[in-house]
Amino acid sequence: MPQERLRTLIAEVAAQRSVPGKGDFFARGDSIDRLEVVLAIEAALGITLDEAKLTTVRNLEDLDRAVEAELAARASAPPAAASPALPSFASPTSAQLPLAPWSGIITPPLCVGLRTWFRIRVTGAHHLPEDRGCLLCANHNSHLDSLALLVAAGRERPRLVFAAAKDYFFDRPRTAGLLARVLPLIPWERGGNLAVMRENLRHLQACRAANRMVVFYPEGSRSRDGTLQPFKEGLSFFATQSGLPIVPVWIGGTHHSLAKGRRWPRPGQLSVQFGAPISPTNDPTELAKTVRTQMLALGSASS
Repeated sequence: MPQERLRTLIAEVAAQRSVPGKGDFFARGDSIDRLEVVLAIEAALGITLDEAKLTTVRNLEDLDRAVEAELAARASAPPAAASPALPSFASPTSAQLPLAPWSGIITPPLCVGLRTWFRIRVTGAHHLPEDRGCLLCANHNSHLDSLALLVAAGRERPRLVFAAAKDYFFDRPRTAGLLARVLPLIPWERGGNLAVMRENLRHLQACRAANRMVVFYPEGSRSRDGTLQPFKEGLSFFATQSGLPIVPVWIGGTHHSLAKGRRWPRPGQLSVQFGAPISPTNDPTELAKTVRTQMLALGSASS
C-alpha cells in the first residue's frame, strides 16, 4: 500500500484528535493513537490485520508491511461467504465475560459488612441504564472505591464489571485467581503493543453485548492527595469505539478512610453519586472535558 495513502489516513485521525496532522503522528503517538490509526485503516480497506504482526508494528514502515501482507493474503485466498459486518476488534476470538463464580456467595455478606463499617450514602442510582451497558467513569482514590461501587449499585450489582490493571492485579497468579473468583474483573492493558490494546476493545464489546456496566477509572491509578488527577488517554476512544454511554461517578470519603499506602481502613462516611449518562461523540477532547466537568460537579455537590 502506498505510504502516501497511509499518511493520509493517519492525518485524518490526527485531525479528529486535534493534533498536527503530520505523517509521524503514528510513530510519536501513544498506544491509543496507533490503535485508532489501525482501526481507521482496517475500516477503509475492509481488512483485519494479523494479530501476530501487530505486536511488531512500531513505525510507519512496519505498518505498511503489515497492510501489504494482509492485502496479499486476501488476494490469494478463495472467496469467502458473506458474513455480517462487525467491528474489526469483534473477532471470533473476542474476550469472554468474567465469571466470578464465588461472587453470589461472598458479595452479599461483604456488602453488609461494608455498610456496617462505613456509612455509605448513594444518590443518582436511577441514572444507571437498565436496558444497556455503560462505562461507569469514576474518580479513584482508594482500593475502597470498587467496594463502594459494589454497595452503591444495589440491584444492578450483578451487571458490574471492573477494568483492573493487568500489570497490577494480575502480576501474581494466585492473588489474581482469588480476586477473579470474587469480583468480575477484566484484565485491562494500560499500555503496550497494538494487539494487547485491541484486547481491551474486545472486553468492552463482550460487556456491551451482555448489557454490563464497566467500571473505568480515567485517571489510570489512585490519586495520592484525593484530588481528581488528569485523565489518561483512552476514555473517549474506548467509549466511541465500543458505543457505550458514559455515566460519571463521584466517590467521596475513600481517600480519608484508606488512602494510597495505608494498610487498614478507618470507619467513616462514604458517598457515591451517579450522574446522567453522556453519549460518546467524535470529539475526544470535548468528551473527556464534559465527563471531567460532570464528575467535578458531582464531587462539589457531595461536599
